[in-house]
Amino acid sequence: GEGQVKGVFNYNEEGANIVNFVKSLGIKGVDVIYDTVGGNKNAKDLLRLIKFGGRFLVIGWTSTPLAGGGRGAGADHATANSVPTNLIMMKGAQVIGCPVAIHTRLNPAIRKQRLQTIDEWVKQDLIKPYSSHNFAFNQFREALLAKWNRSITGNCILRCQD
Repeated sequence: GEGQVKGVFNYNEEGANIVNFVKSLGIKGVDVIYDTVGGNKNAKDLLRLIKFGGRFLVIGWTSTPLAGGGRGAGADHATANSVPTNLIMMKGAQVIGCPVAIHTRLNPAIRKQRLQTIDEWVKQDLIKPYSSHNFAFNQFREALLAKWNRSITGNCILRCQD
């Protein structure tokens, strides 16, 4: 129904195909796309799935060649920041940039309210933060390397005491 999350897609799974996934849900498109990856191929596939008048939220740009301190992460430098404007027009879509870090830096007062909202969602069990790794404090080097090498999914925990 309206206002419900119908599914969550993991593009890292072998053979993952967002178009087939949405079709398997038995719906005729989505109202909101929450894109944390970016890139030309991803944008094309996602915009094909959006309903007329839907919103395309650009949250991150991990496919961008200079994301993550310039490491590039294997991004296609020619198309990493391309968005197919023909699909935006045909779908009457709104593309909205949501640069959380930049917004918070420009308006630090919003941080407290955002964190309170997230804390409330966690307390109400609406979201469950995920940490793929757990390190003792004396393993802080390994924790930083795991983060740098993109071995971490979600986040990691660095325990101050055992």
